[in-house]
Amino acid sequence: MNFTETNKELILIHKSMDRIYNINGSVNIMLSPQFYTMKEEELPIKYLYQAKKVASSVLEDFLIEGVEYQYHTYKDGDKWVFIAYNAEEIAIFLESKGIRLENISKLFFAQQYLDKFKTPLVLSEKELLVSIDNNAVIIPSSIMIDKKRNMILNKDIINRDGVSFGFNKNSLLGYKESIIFASIFFIFGVLFIIEGIHYNNISSNMRAEVDEVLSKYPALQSKYARDNITKKYKQIDEDERHKREILKSLSSLVLNGVVVENLTLNSKKFTTKFKTISESQLIKIKTLASKKGYKTARIGNNFIKIEGNL
Repeated sequence: MNFTETNKELILIHKSMDRIYNINGSVNIMLSPQFYTMKEEELPIKYLYQAKKVASSVLEDFLIEGVEYQYHTYKDGDKWVFIAYNAEEIAIFLESKGIRLENISKLFFAQQYLDKFKTPLVLSEKELLVSIDNNAVIIPSSIMIDKKRNMILNKDIINRDGVSFGFNKNSLLGYKESIIFASIFFIFGVLFIIEGIHYNNISSNMRAEVDEVLSKYPALQSKYARDNITKKYKQIDEDERHKREILKSLSSLVLNGVVVENLTLNSKKFTTKFKTISESQLIKIKTLASKKGYKTARIGNNFIKIEGNL
């Protein structure tokens, strides 16, 4: 069962579908409600990035514990639509139906095409896809005898806001972990560049200071005097490296959706405050921080303060 788009085929996926053969080129996938969980909420949120931060909390009570979910969020009138799906489950199903993952461009959801399912759409002898009360649902075909149609090519179908599907079931990391690690490595890369520039400046200043001192006090040119100077600046270098290690350690506590409200770092200790998106996330951060030997204190409902010595 498929729709057509300007230059990519849009294939509707449901669990009673037949295997597909001879797919050439890139295709888009429309998921039936069997592959996602959806909830609409009218929330005092203005921007999409704010809605994305609360998606997991909004859908938390409807999801299976222990399963890794990805989320898609968009605005529909006055309400926000929150969708959760499991990329691994979808990937396994698609491959079992002959659809190779490398051919998939984007995922779309039946919920985004409610206007196309006002007349029930026949999925199989027993199932229909239909729009009821502003929701795309699958119902038994015995409920509706009349006014139903078979799937046909529809050139009026256009793509809405889709989700890039870069999933590889053989990967050691899940989809969410891949994004998180990529973000962390990018941040570390930037930090290392900044630190490299910083240390280069320190090294240059050290050499300039030593040369100036030696020119004023030739007696210091003895090996003993030089070793003392080297030892002094080596300690400064070690202190700076230790601060960098602390930053790396704290970055591992910045889970998906966490906001770093502030960070204070001096020669003796550090203090930081995180804003979390859920109670479970706050508890997890508290546990991880305690394992690292840091002191923690809860501030209000969603904030946690973390302290430690350098």
